[in-house]
Amino acid sequence: MKQTLTTLAFLIALPLLLSAESGPEKDGNFTHEIATARKPWTNHEFRNDPDNFQFAIVTDRTGGMRPGVFSHAVKKVNELQPEFVITVGDLIAGGGWQKDEKEIRRQWNEFNGFIDGFEMPFFYLPGNHDVSNPLMDRIWDEMYGVRYYSFLYKDVLFLCLNTQDGEGSNPLLGEEQIAWAKEELAATGDVRWTFVFIHQPLWVFEEGIPRNVNGERVLKKTKTGWPEVEAALAGRKHTVYAGHVHRYAKFERNDANYYTLGTTGGGSALRGNAFGEFDHATWITMTDEGPRMINLTLDGMLPDDVTTEAIQKFSRELNFSGNFRETFPFRDKVVTLPIENPLDEPLLGRMSWILPATDHWTVSPRRLTVDLAPGEKTEIQFKISHEGDVSTYFPLPRLDLHLHGEAGSFHLERGVPLPLDLTDHVKNNPQKAEMQSVETPPTIDGQLNEALWQQSPTVTRLIPRQADGHAPVETEAWLRYDDTSLYLAVRCHEPLMRDVISETTTRDGEVLEDDTIEILFDSNHDRKTFHHFAVNPDGALYDARLTDSKWNSTARVGTARTEDAWTVEMAIPLGDIDADLERQRTWGFQMARHRPRLDGKESYQWSPTFWYGNTLPSFFGRLEVR
Repeated sequence: MKQTLTTLAFLIALPLLLSAESGPEKDGNFTHEIATARKPWTNHEFRNDPDNFQFAIVTDRTGGMRPGVFSHAVKKVNELQPEFVITVGDLIAGGGWQKDEKEIRRQWNEFNGFIDGFEMPFFYLPGNHDVSNPLMDRIWDEMYGVRYYSFLYKDVLFLCLNTQDGEGSNPLLGEEQIAWAKEELAATGDVRWTFVFIHQPLWVFEEGIPRNVNGERVLKKTKTGWPEVEAALAGRKHTVYAGHVHRYAKFERNDANYYTLGTTGGGSALRGNAFGEFDHATWITMTDEGPRMINLTLDGMLPDDVTTEAIQKFSRELNFSGNFRETFPFRDKVVTLPIENPLDEPLLGRMSWILPATDHWTVSPRRLTVDLAPGEKTEIQFKISHEGDVSTYFPLPRLDLHLHGEAGSFHLERGVPLPLDLTDHVKNNPQKAEMQSVETPPTIDGQLNEALWQQSPTVTRLIPRQADGHAPVETEAWLRYDDTSLYLAVRCHEPLMRDVISETTTRDGEVLEDDTIEILFDSNHDRKTFHHFAVNPDGALYDARLTDSKWNSTARVGTARTEDAWTVEMAIPLGDIDADLERQRTWGFQMARHRPRLDGKESYQWSPTFWYGNTLPSFFGRLEVR
């Protein structure tokens, strides 16, 4: 990681290389024989201040422990070589209910086995899982001496407090500990910086946590003793770190930064950055100006053996065995998954089938765990059934595998082994919908308040291009027609309207880079020709005949927004799309919704095209004009 950051800094400085008037002075560490006035490097000083130092923080390991994560973190932190590592507690499963001394000691022996892997000092801090009853308190004191303490390192104070002075898991700093903390702070008023480590975020409890009491929302406030310590910290440069909540967040209190950290293997839904739910180590560089901090997610800390030949071979060869040439129906099909552990260590994990929301597919067993010794081989059988006609195949079930060994974790997915080629399946068994006639045309204003739009939608489901899951948001579309025009209405449900992107304003501009509804018609049903329309939330229109965007229709467009959706209405003259209802009442039809977000561009289709785009009419579904 250090090497990566150094390389990045060098690339950023590259334009300045030849403009430096002079290089660093020769100081015994850096020597050169370049005699020219200009040097092929910048004139910044080397970052080798002996008073600067780096340390790492690991956070909650328990409270829903996920085995293997913390031991992986130890190995990855070692590669970064901090000067020491510190924690914010919850190190063993323990808990106030645990009264079995043998089991408590077993848990500590296991945890200390992980800590032995650190190549630098590790500083303990108790959490509510570690010291929650007299037995656990006694074992802690026997093993680690004290439950709160401080130390100075390069003129920086580290104040490590015990938030479990109360009974059980209640957050509390006792009077004796508060008095001690005040004395420590008074005696070290001239340090460069103060770091405070606590397990439970006491300021949160003091300010109050919303609770439902008799149907009313009230703030439950807890007296923890924290305000007294916080007052003693006032006026000095300091930072506070806590764990316990398993969710990362930055707070600003007392003219300082306070943090709750995520997890290093503790229970978490792992919903990602926006929720503060991720496994990480926090990296601190102490400088003269104060601490510089970055959170390193464990998934982003990749060792040199992040993947090996054995793992690559395992991934390639992990496929269902058997002959799948049988045709529909797909009922009570037993499929076999051979699996062999390629590692020199146990392979642990789980497998689970992700099934569509409909009840057409069933798989047994739905979930199971994996525990394979080094080199062990086994075969796992699943019984898979599909009920319904062939048009309900999609979206497909997906087998999700999360596996890990000491060398690392990996995630694999495998689709249900369909008995025929997917692309041929889509072409030979297209999606179907019907378009009904209407007597009174709608007003094209985007409002969707006419009676015809209150009827059952023509399209109710869009799926990812690979047909292996579900769209995370709902999209509904209605198609109607009369003697002159085709009428379209679409409601794009959107829980985060503030994230909707609609930047294109020009006709035939980059509409497909925005949130977009895309509609394609093959009114001749020749599987060769089509007319193409796309609309963004502000009504910018793209229209083309095949790929010729110079062609313009006379379509009318209206759009609108609500608190939780954006809507589109269109009126497209039948003549514009070469529709002849007397000659052809079966059309090819495709619809897609594009939903770009910070983490990528999500696209969902009515008729799946797999690795192809939306503009292949051979993949269009079938629209029957009634």
